[in-house]
Amino acid sequence: MLISSFHASVSHSCGISIFSRHFRNALSPLGIDVLETNLRAAEMRARAPISLVHYAPSSFISEEASGALVRLLTSLRDDERLCVILHGAHRYGETRFERDGICPNQGNHIRLLSKKADFIVALSDSVADAFQSWHSESEAQFIRIDHPGLFASAQGKRAIPPYAFVGGISRPKKAYASRRIGKLIEQCESRDIRIWQHWTNASHFCPFQNSWKQSCGLLTDIEWSSAIAGASVVLCPYQSRIQTVSGLISEALSVGRFVVATSFSAALEMQRRTPALIYVENDLERWPDLISELLPRPIYEDIRTPTWEAFAKRISKELFQLPIGDIYPSQFPKHVTDARCAFCRV
Repeated sequence: MLISSFHASVSHSCGISIFSRHFRNALSPLGIDVLETNLRAAEMRARAPISLVHYAPSSFISEEASGALVRLLTSLRDDERLCVILHGAHRYGETRFERDGICPNQGNHIRLLSKKADFIVALSDSVADAFQSWHSESEAQFIRIDHPGLFASAQGKRAIPPYAFVGGISRPKKAYASRRIGKLIEQCESRDIRIWQHWTNASHFCPFQNSWKQSCGLLTDIEWSSAIAGASVVLCPYQSRIQTVSGLISEALSVGRFVVATSFSAALEMQRRTPALIYVENDLERWPDLISELLPRPIYEDIRTPTWEAFAKRISKELFQLPIGDIYPSQFPKHVTDARCAFCRV
């Protein structure tokens, strides 16, 4: 089977871009090949009978990216199938944006996704609730499956001496150069709490707050998994209240690591489900005490975060059940784009 996958990312280090690559790799052994298109690239792309859209409002804030998504969705014919993976959504009437980017056309996106999709995969209860708060008419099937854990296998043993990990993509709501994160690292270091900060979209010339270990750039899957699995505590000091999915929390839970986070939607949801591992505190002044308490605690086993293999199998089951029709073949040679595929300009 061949499917087309669409996302909008500014770089290969973007979280959704990484997710899309992992998902493509996990689908391949199941007999599903993926044609990937970044909707920020204005070029002709082949479109298979089944399209998959990775959606988060932050990806489509710009007029260019939003327009590309709308053109894609409105060009889908009745005999083409669509599935959606929800990486994020802001509730109808949301006002607590703080440093979160506002997507001016989210209502139209959700209306079109609801109208066109055969099924929608929500990566958390929070994102499902936010999406459905728009009350768009839809016959799409809603599938709830958590964001998968680490892509590469990682050793369960923590590093000795223990450390806390903070990092990922530096954004306004979680910026390495922010005063609050700098102060947190400074307070931890003054108490001999080891902090490893890794910022994927930073460079060695960036003004890092000095810490026990600091690195930057896009890590391999094994390197990233080792960084998370080696930590005792993973830190999520977001200046946000409305983030509805957190891949970093899912990755930390998949190896039984403690998470200390501010009170955004995804963190509160995961705390309700795994209270032994998730600690929510908005006052970063209290974090050094909390981290010190958690560092020596034993790790947890058997946290039920889906693996990428399990996630891909669940979605592939739905993909193979979609009615494609006679106009399109359901199987394609791995290296061939069939001449009967539709084309769209995005």
